[in-house]
Amino acid sequence: MATNESADFADVYFAMLAEMDYTKHLGGQQSTDELIEMCHITEDSYVLDIGCGVGVTPCHIAKTFDCRVVGVDLREAMVQRARERAEREGVGERTEFRVADAQEVPFDDETFDVVVCESVLAFLSGREKAMGEFVRVAKPSGTVGINESTWI
Repeated sequence: MATNESADFADVYFAMLAEMDYTKHLGGQQSTDELIEMCHITEDSYVLDIGCGVGVTPCHIAKTFDCRVVGVDLREAMVQRARERAEREGVGERTEFRVADAQEVPFDDETFDVVVCESVLAFLSGREKAMGEFVRVAKPSGTVGINESTWI
C-alpha cells in the first residue's frame, strides 16, 4: 500500500471506530490490566494515556484507582467520545481529554507519574520522537508502559 493509501485507510478506520464508540488493541482488556498492574498505579498517581481513543482505558484507570487521568488522541472525534464516556461512567471530574499528537505532547517535563500507550506507535513514522516525548513528560521516578502491535 502506498503511503497516501495507508493514511487514507487509517483515517477511515479511526473515524469508523470513533463513530462506533469502540476501541481495539491486541490482547484486549486483559493486556490493558496487565500493563496497568506493571505500572503500579495508585490513587495518588497522575496518569497520561497517549492515543486514548474513545477513552476506555483512561476511564477504567480512573474508576479502578480513583486517580486523575489525562487522555490524548490525534482525532477530535475520539476525544469527544472519550469525554462522553467519562461522564457516562461517572469519572468526568477525574479525567481530562485533549487533542494532541504523540510526537508533540503538550505537557511540561516531568508531569506524570505514569504514561501509558496502547497500539499507537505502529501507526507513527516518528516512533523514536514519540517515545522521547513519553519519557520527557514522565517524572524521573515515573513509569512508561507500552503495549504495542505491528500494523502490516
